[in-house]
Amino acid sequence: MRFTISAPPHKKTGLTVKNIMWSKVFALIPVSIISIYFFGLPALWILFASVLAAVLAEYSIQKTFDQKITIRDGNAVLIGLMLALIIPPEAPFWIPIVGAAFAVIIGKHAFGGLGSYLFHPVLAAWIFLMIAWSEHMTPASFPYADQITDIFLENAAGFLVEVSPIALIGGVYLILRRYLDWRIPLTFTFTIVLLALIFGENLEYLVTGVLIFGILFIATDPSTSPVTKQGRIYYGILCGLLTFIYGYFSVNYGYAALYGIFLANCVTAFLERITFPKEYGTPSIFEKSYITLKEKISNRGIK
Repeated sequence: MRFTISAPPHKKTGLTVKNIMWSKVFALIPVSIISIYFFGLPALWILFASVLAAVLAEYSIQKTFDQKITIRDGNAVLIGLMLALIIPPEAPFWIPIVGAAFAVIIGKHAFGGLGSYLFHPVLAAWIFLMIAWSEHMTPASFPYADQITDIFLENAAGFLVEVSPIALIGGVYLILRRYLDWRIPLTFTFTIVLLALIFGENLEYLVTGVLIFGILFIATDPSTSPVTKQGRIYYGILCGLLTFIYGYFSVNYGYAALYGIFLANCVTAFLERITFPKEYGTPSIFEKSYITLKEKISNRGIK
């Protein structure tokens, strides 16, 4: 019998990586179209350049190292599209090109390709652009949902994705189709809303396209989130906690969501370790810590 070892996500159904990736791309088309309608040619260029650069970078890497060409699976298109949506329309023409190339070459393939990277390639590229060219990555304005119409069309949109938070409803459809796990978005949202109510934060600051985008499309990435169900619950809570802490002190929950999820990526492996099912009779991590501490105290007493 032949066994095939592959990187996550692992599905027991007839779903394929291609189906999942292209479904996510189609779910992001509405907000992309609205951003083009609102911002015009600058938004169209950013979207086109970012997607094209990501696809070409993917093809070039795989061709150079004689790997199987996988641009048809939609992952490179998705990376380019997601990155473009968190770039301001005022950015120079070369920003999405450099960012998309960095996301695919460094964020994805430098770590081993799809399913092997530690940080979400889109977040890695966005943070790289923010550090290197913050003056070009800072939006001219930031959204504030002070009325219900701002959910449908935000006139003070900062990044492309913030032009219409309601247009990201496709993420809910992906959850219903089980392309995304519901535990992370639910615990993420519950945590940040609960903390906002406890500390008296204005909920209107939370209803932004970037925050919803992060909850539905970035935090749920199967490669950078825990594989265990319990781990995903802890992960969603951690994402919400980190996002609220950053947003509360910076008054920008868009940036907070991206930085919070990026930091949460760092502890994904730890969450998997402590929540992975143990064999019967195996001590828990707390029991192991207690036993280790007890042994150290005993050894010091003997000396």
